[in-house]
Amino acid sequence: MTDLVVQATAALKTSGGRMTTQRRVILESLQELGGHPNAEQVYGAVRLRDESIHPTTVYRTLGWLADAGLLQPRHLEARGDRCEHFDPASPAEHHHFVCTRCGRVIEFTSRYVEDVKRQVGEQYEARVEHASLTLHGLCHDCRG
Repeated sequence: MTDLVVQATAALKTSGGRMTTQRRVILESLQELGGHPNAEQVYGAVRLRDESIHPTTVYRTLGWLADAGLLQPRHLEARGDRCEHFDPASPAEHHHFVCTRCGRVIEFTSRYVEDVKRQVGEQYEARVEHASLTLHGLCHDCRG
């Protein structure tokens, strides 16, 4: 079983739910896609495996995975795509660079973001819990 399937199974068990065949297909499809797919891409991958799964089931499962903290919805807006993309939850905070020409998504970390979080927390007497930064521009390949 994949990490996402194992994590989802544990979360379902804790909440009294169960791992259905449809949920397993959605989870495995999501895992196989990798990257940062949107719901439409996940549904397309699911349909290749099981045509009987309704889009509503995919959307509800993605919502549940986000609520359970197993996926993080991101608005990456790659090439005019303004829908949510799903990023597997990671214990390490990371950010994204999106190429405005080819749609490539690059994950990165930066100590400067940590500095900004600390600075904002001090300036506004707040506790910054996390940050989500998305930069847009041209990747190395598209610049040439």
